Amino acid sequence: MFGDRPAEAVDVLDGVADDVVSEERRCRWLTVHGMVGYWGLSRQSTVDTLTAAGHTLADPGHRARLRAFEAIMRLHGLDVDTAVRISRTVLDHPAADVAARELARSTVAHADAARGRFLASATAIDRVQAEAANWRADMPYLHLAMELARGTRLTLTGDLAGIDAIVADEFADQADAGDFRLGTGYLSILQAYAARLRGRGDDALRASLDACVVLATSRVFAGLAHAERAQAAALLGDVATAREAMAEADRVQTPGMAVLQPWLEQARGAVLAAGGDLTGAAGHLGELAGRLHADGLAGHEVLVLHDLVRLGQAGAPVGPAGPDGGRRTVAQRLADLTGEVDGDLTPLLARHARAAAENDGSALLAAADDFAKLHLTLWAVDATATALRGWRRDRSTSAATAHERLAALLARCDRIRTPALDALRPSLSARELEVAGLAAAGVTSRVIAGRLFLSPRTVENHLQRVYGKLGITSRAQLGAALRSVPGHDGGATG
Repeated sequence: MFGDRPAEAVDVLDGVADDVVSEERRCRWLTVHGMVGYWGLSRQSTVDTLTAAGHTLADPGHRARLRAFEAIMRLHGLDVDTAVRISRTVLDHPAADVAARELARSTVAHADAARGRFLASATAIDRVQAEAANWRADMPYLHLAMELARGTRLTLTGDLAGIDAIVADEFADQADAGDFRLGTGYLSILQAYAARLRGRGDDALRASLDACVVLATSRVFAGLAHAERAQAAALLGDVATAREAMAEADRVQTPGMAVLQPWLEQARGAVLAAGGDLTGAAGHLGELAGRLHADGLAGHEVLVLHDLVRLGQAGAPVGPAGPDGGRRTVAQRLADLTGEVDGDLTPLLARHARAAAENDGSALLAAADDFAKLHLTLWAVDATATALRGWRRDRSTSAATAHERLAALLARCDRIRTPALDALRPSLSARELEVAGLAAAGVTSRVIAGRLFLSPRTVENHLQRVYGKLGITSRAQLGAALRSVPGHDGGATG
């Protein structure tokens, strides 16, 4: 099955069905058959079949093993409450073997991560990993469940160093050994995610394409791979590719992996925004945040709300009306979640949201600094761009500093495009850009005039218009201001 040959796997299992005579062997046959049916062949009915089969087993340890498999299938179908309830019965059952308990613990860890209970999730994963010597020979594929739970926590907390560690640890060796495509593909998805948050759009697209190729015949993570490809293409401003990837994600995503659906819907918002439909993107993400709130998936809800902040919607209402008939704004809801979601990231996102809602440029730059320290360069860029836009509009002297900061952040990125940067992009004419580029390179107005066959007065008029559009006051600020315009290096043109 892990070699993307699930039909062949079922044939092998059916071929030995008559040889399954002991209950222990029947238990193992049922779990492997269920695993191939659910994840290999996308048969959702497998869950109910496995549940019914469990009642035919006399040994409580064997029943616990089937229940552990049922729990993770329920989780992947996004029946989170049922999955956690079943998993806890397995963990509390004295007859459950080590592999069954640690599979159940991985299920709870994944659910905790999605709910924003990151400390409990991390503790559980550490426990599963500590028991690896006792379950690896019995249930080696449990490693994938453990890493999916850990990867979910790391992505939801923005822990890029942790993602780098997963890519480099022993799981990478396992994933690359033999034909373990699910593991290899998942690693590439994590790499793409980390590259995107670092503002490395080309690297993100490359890694997501690798994932799509590896997972081409597997439907477990294929939808997630194409959703990450859509995100990378949207970041690069390649709307056609982003839309194509999103359509492919929808085509290959299976109901049995509904636990990944929040990532797909978040990608859909990014694709809408990249195509210029900011109203549609905001509406879609607002509805998604409401559904995640209703489902108790606060870990995912936080990131969706932050996407709304990055779209300029920090002060917009979100979610259902409260008892008083009012609705919380995006910034207020993020502030609420700081008490519900573990870790330091949610308070930082809430600070970003509050600063954006209040048009507080200094607070936006402070949030950007903290994002940059975590290597979340993409979010730092957007926070800085939002501050700079306000200061440009107000002709504030603080704009010059913000230009320098944004230019330095963009130097860490490759070609990226976001709604916040698009809103900041000045409407400079080709001639204005040409004059500004030469002036930024130190060329005098008189020399520029001679080179472009203009009068010195016309050159100065062009520069004054450029200063006004960029929110600056002098040539000394021009280089950084141009470097803060995506796609322009601030050097001479022409």
